[in-house]
Amino acid sequence: MLLSVIIVNYNVKYYVYQCLQSLRRAAKGIEWEVFVVDNNSSDDSVAYLHECFPKEEFPELRIIANADNPGFGRANNQAFRMAQGEYVLCINPDTFVSEDTLTRCLDFMQNHPDAGCMGVKMLNADGTFAPESRRGVPTPWASFCKITRLSKLFPKTKTFGYYYLQYLPLDEPAKIEIVSGAFMMVKRDVLTDVGIFDEDFFMYCEDTDLSYRMLKAGRNNYYLPTQILHYKGESTRRNTYSYVNNFYKAIFIFFKKHFNSHIFLLRILIHIAIYVLAAFSFINRYYRQFVYKIKSRIAPHKPQLLCLVSDKNADIVKTLAAKYSLDITLHNSAVADGQQLASLFGNVKPDYIVYDTEQYSYGQILKLAHSLPEGRKCSIGTLLPEQQMILTNLFIFTP
Repeated sequence: MLLSVIIVNYNVKYYVYQCLQSLRRAAKGIEWEVFVVDNNSSDDSVAYLHECFPKEEFPELRIIANADNPGFGRANNQAFRMAQGEYVLCINPDTFVSEDTLTRCLDFMQNHPDAGCMGVKMLNADGTFAPESRRGVPTPWASFCKITRLSKLFPKTKTFGYYYLQYLPLDEPAKIEIVSGAFMMVKRDVLTDVGIFDEDFFMYCEDTDLSYRMLKAGRNNYYLPTQILHYKGESTRRNTYSYVNNFYKAIFIFFKKHFNSHIFLLRILIHIAIYVLAAFSFINRYYRQFVYKIKSRIAPHKPQLLCLVSDKNADIVKTLAAKYSLDITLHNSAVADGQQLASLFGNVKPDYIVYDTEQYSYGQILKLAHSLPEGRKCSIGTLLPEQQMILTNLFIFTP
């Protein structure tokens, strides 16, 4: 067995479905297995996945159904202990990968026996680069720069931009320090030596802790610029007090474990950050909701979708458009690059560009979205014809 893939799911069954579909394309020719660990989802994820992927059609898939939600790290560890692959990939459910992602990553790991873990170039829902693709160790100073937003003011300097390593080139492999748990590939033997996720972390910073332990064990962590998409569909909740509180408390656990001499000052800074950022997020969220309501009353807005679909699947889009009152523009000819795609916008940039996954590979979707000119980038949507569904970062249009 060359590769074991682990996905932890909590109430995002449609994203898991697409993630698995993209992985199946990418795993052709690879001896592999994939675990979906469900943390007691309330959306019937387990039944849905069993229905979509019968055992006889997808024998590589193993579904673990938990009776409660033990947290991200503990759920991954359940599958880690069962994994048979020489390499193990932890990947978020709200992602999809290019068709060559797995082979490129495995080749890279096999050619770098010094590697601890490896991450990739993640794109946001609009095709822009996600800075969390590679990070430095969140030392007290680096964390202070992130909390105070100094890293945003001076992103290209090592002094202030170290948290996200923003001074490194985007399209070259590089040694980094912290790999995101949204896509983290490790060698199973190394993981056995260094240890699996620390279960003191319920959610957030498990990846930081494991990456840092890899470094302390003398391993190198790497960034490979092969592209995947990370929808971050949960981003609407990143502005809540709960997210801010849980995230910075997880950082505090990391500091206490690895930087105990600075803990008193860090405790003060972190608690200040929690309440200041939560208050700012609360005000910002309600301000945006207020503005949206006012705009909606003055000029009601239908979501505008530019749909790159085949003639065969156009009726699926039309049916969904009628059901959800969507404003759609259909285009059935193949699009070659971002400039050609931008030329289809007309006078109004669409809210989403929907790509037919039978007409476009996942790699082509990522390339087109990323190559759109600045100011013309749009959120990615995918048409999954076999489910008659359009999937985006914030909206799911089902029959």
